[in-house]
Amino acid sequence: MEFKVIEKKKNLVEIEFDEKDIAIALVGVLSNNGVDAYTYEPHPLIRGFRAHIEADDAMGELKKAISGMGSDWTQFRKAFDAKLK
Repeated sequence: MEFKVIEKKKNLVEIEFDEKDIAIALVGVLSNNGVDAYTYEPHPLIRGFRAHIEADDAMGELKKAISGMGSDWTQFRKAFDAKLK
């Protein structure tokens, strides 16, 4: 997984990912938290998927979402492991 920050302002962050699934998962968590976020492809001939995040503290919301993703995956893994036993 590779990514780069395209734009970083107090109320806006835009990140480009090489994998669409990660951008979609991140935007899903942000949307569940009430943050204005969406994904898009900047151009059909250029690889890359962007996550566009707008909030009063966009970077803070992004960090919170990433932390939340980690705990969600940990809970999912534990539940999955329990079902496999």
